[in-house]
Amino acid sequence: MSAPERGSSGLFAIKPHDHEALAKAVGLARGSYEVKWWWWYGQPAFDRLELGIQVNRAQLGDTVAKFMDQNSQGVRVTSEVFPFGIVDPGFLLRLNVQQHP
Repeated sequence: MSAPERGSSGLFAIKPHDHEALAKAVGLARGSYEVKWWWWYGQPAFDRLELGIQVNRAQLGDTVAKFMDQNSQGVRVTSEVFPFGIVDPGFLLRLNVQQHP
């Protein structure tokens, strides 16, 4: 039996700004966060991805955990969390996902 494919291997196979594929790759419901910005580095296949994601208080822990679970031998995920918003406060989760040898 082969080992199950990690979600991180799918992160670098998705097309830029494909929000549904991103949600599927990390195992999150698409509606549990909102992507505020998305930059990728490297062409044609990218090797680094930066995301800014707005998350409400109730979903913050699960969202951070799902993205951090993408760390593997070939993928490094780092994150920062900031309070965000005045009317409907939530959090801005800034993610840096990159391939490394």
